[in-house]
Amino acid sequence: MKTTFITSSILCMLLATPTFATDDNGNKNGNGNGEEKTYADHIKDHETHEGLFNFYRDPKTGEMLLSITESQLNTPFLYFATTADGVVEAGHFRGNYRETKLIEFRRYFDRIDIVARNDRFQFDESSALSRAADANISEATLASLKIRIEEDGRILLNAQDLILSEALHRVAPWSRGNQSGPSFSLGNLNKDQSRIVNKRVYPENMDVVVDYVFNNPNPTVWGTPAITDPRSITITLQHSFIALPDNDFQPRRDDARVGYFTQQFDNMTSADWAPYNDVINRWHLVKKDPDAALSEPVEPIVWWIENTTPEEWRDTVAEGVLGWNKAFEAAGFKNAIEVRIQPDDADWDAGDINYNVIRWTSSPRPPFGGYGPSVAHPLTGQIIAADIMMEYVYMSNRWIEDALYGETHHHDHDHGAGLYCSQGHAIHQDLIAGRAMSGLLEGEDMDNNELLRQALIHVILHEVGHTLGLNHNMKASNLWDEKEVHDASLTQGVLTGSVMDYAPVNIAPPGTTQGDFYQYVVGPYDSWAIEYGYSPALADADAEEARLEQILSRSHQPELMFGNDADDMRAPGRHIDPRVMIGDMSSDPVAYSRDRFVTVNHTLGELLDRARVDGRSHQRVRSSAMRLAGHYAGKAGVVSRQIGGVYVERAVVGQADDVKPFTPVPRDKQKQAMQVLTDYVFAPDALHSMEPVLAYMQQQRRGFGHWGQNEDPAFHDMVLNMQRNVLNHLLHPAVMQRITDSTRYGNTYPLNEVMGDLTDAVFQSNKPLTTTAKNLQIEYVERLISIAGFENGSSYDNLSKTAAVAQLNRIKLMRAPRRSDVAASQHYDYLRMLINRAMAA
Repeated sequence: MKTTFITSSILCMLLATPTFATDDNGNKNGNGNGEEKTYADHIKDHETHEGLFNFYRDPKTGEMLLSITESQLNTPFLYFATTADGVVEAGHFRGNYRETKLIEFRRYFDRIDIVARNDRFQFDESSALSRAADANISEATLASLKIRIEEDGRILLNAQDLILSEALHRVAPWSRGNQSGPSFSLGNLNKDQSRIVNKRVYPENMDVVVDYVFNNPNPTVWGTPAITDPRSITITLQHSFIALPDNDFQPRRDDARVGYFTQQFDNMTSADWAPYNDVINRWHLVKKDPDAALSEPVEPIVWWIENTTPEEWRDTVAEGVLGWNKAFEAAGFKNAIEVRIQPDDADWDAGDINYNVIRWTSSPRPPFGGYGPSVAHPLTGQIIAADIMMEYVYMSNRWIEDALYGETHHHDHDHGAGLYCSQGHAIHQDLIAGRAMSGLLEGEDMDNNELLRQALIHVILHEVGHTLGLNHNMKASNLWDEKEVHDASLTQGVLTGSVMDYAPVNIAPPGTTQGDFYQYVVGPYDSWAIEYGYSPALADADAEEARLEQILSRSHQPELMFGNDADDMRAPGRHIDPRVMIGDMSSDPVAYSRDRFVTVNHTLGELLDRARVDGRSHQRVRSSAMRLAGHYAGKAGVVSRQIGGVYVERAVVGQADDVKPFTPVPRDKQKQAMQVLTDYVFAPDALHSMEPVLAYMQQQRRGFGHWGQNEDPAFHDMVLNMQRNVLNHLLHPAVMQRITDSTRYGNTYPLNEVMGDLTDAVFQSNKPLTTTAKNLQIEYVERLISIAGFENGSSYDNLSKTAAVAQLNRIKLMRAPRRSDVAASQHYDYLRMLINRAMAA
């Protein structure tokens, strides 16, 4: 924090100088009697709202005045912005936590500057370097407000320009330099049409809700029907100001072995190899009885279920929230969380930060199925407020189809600051396929649909976990093998190590009794993480550090595996540990995925009998088939990540003798993955079970809704896109180089063998040469040519280029089998032409 020092002589001069009331142009104001206006004159006939700051509003003009005290100058306050309502195209949606920062009001002569602080860099005060703590660090002056009058320790300011501008927070999306083509634009802010629509003033916090009106007279992208007229769009934003908590909360250090959201600090006077003072985000829980092994908290974490929640779902939602109490018992707390229902006649708004609310909406264009943000003290990590947003689409049949399968027009939009949890979206995308595979194609009644009941509990557990401070844990799905995970008597609601994973709906393959569909009980990792984050600290610092290290020393145990979004391999070529992957399940994801391929094929074979209803369109057939194909493609991605993968372990030195940070995936596991890809993904008859369904995959007609889009199912594109996504990973430059690099520390599946097996998988000479096989083979040859870089060079390493050329030479020698049809000969002629032309270049 920067401090302004004033010499005593100057201070005396300032105190001796009378403070005149001025208008916003700096002119002195009178009260009509030849006297200077007093503080009371300025606020006369105004609506008064007193609290953390005082607000005064002119009932005729709507002008808003803000009053702070002298003692509030140079004092940090927490500011954060929330979208009360918006449009998804502009990155705004109800309950969207946008930005958090520390601000101060600082005097500069006759004005008050509002400054955003930078507290990231920490200095030991005993070091001489601390005298230069502000060197080359830029704070941000967000606004300067002219002082109207100062009297009896109160400073009156005009809040209109501050609140109705984007000074505190940028409402419009930031421009993106790499944007290609026209994008949705709000246009320019119209301050004259914008308005303050609500305010809540309390002793410790204050909310101001503003309708920001943007005008764009000539929009090039109109957006969805949710936008009435793109020339005028309203974004409703809530500005919140909070006094920093004054309590005995003790920050707890972050550790890479367990996943919490953090406040990050760089120690600028430390000689450590990792000079970080990061602390985790967590609630301030204190035991009523500090000596009891299990005690209720002095103040529990209270969740309110908003009155927008369908009544028939409320008990299930509450069950999901209260499920975390089991984890808190590991930290010594009983009933750490409570659930209450917002009355229909409640006199408080769900957007009020004094209430933690599970809110439901049914948006025209849902941006997620569930979303669980929180706001924390930027200096200590103490969580101050949280909400959970749920979309009705999560439970309804208005499913959002992925662009890969041709169902949706996607619009570019900026989600603003931060990463959003898309677990709710992932689960709701699972539900159609899960219901199809399990035979539950009808009904949303929780009492009669166990799949839906478990799904709702799971997503609530997941989102509440975020509001407790927990990251995703995409490594947690290694708890059971592919057989055990279907045994409900064994799993008892715990399918993975953590509810913070992105695990798929768990449908048993044909011939296996159905077990749990979704995880509906917190896992061992969850209890362990809560123990680390919330167990009461010891008074002695050394003893406390030893206690925390004892908890963390178990991190290498299989049930406590952790890896978050920064580790997961969902995108081709990204990251290295295949255990940190979304959509996988079990300690043998290859075998589990193979079973899923069988299940999808089986379900597709029965779909026409189960999904067609007399008097209805074929929309259910189409949606179910597309989602099943999506599951199939997702599991193909899971299998591919094993090849060239490297297991990562973050146990510290001395924690376990048999643990290494990097261990290549065993050869037999990589070979198993290649064989499953050969049999189910690259096979000439891949997804053949979908063929009888193709003629019935008709979308529900809605006026001219399919204008510009052909209605027929593009089966070859569907299959090839799945295969392309697998090739995107296997032939990614980082993966190919890692396969070679990792042979120096344990990998026994070298690149030349991988590429040979891949070519065998693509060119299966013992199988019919189908049209989908031809598509794949041409794609593969073109990829190899690109890797080799004959014409335009290549970004691949030398050994990868060598391996690609070796496979091209091998393919060039291939011929169509004897007695093949003309089309087969023409296909091989085309492949040779591609290779020869590239090599000649």
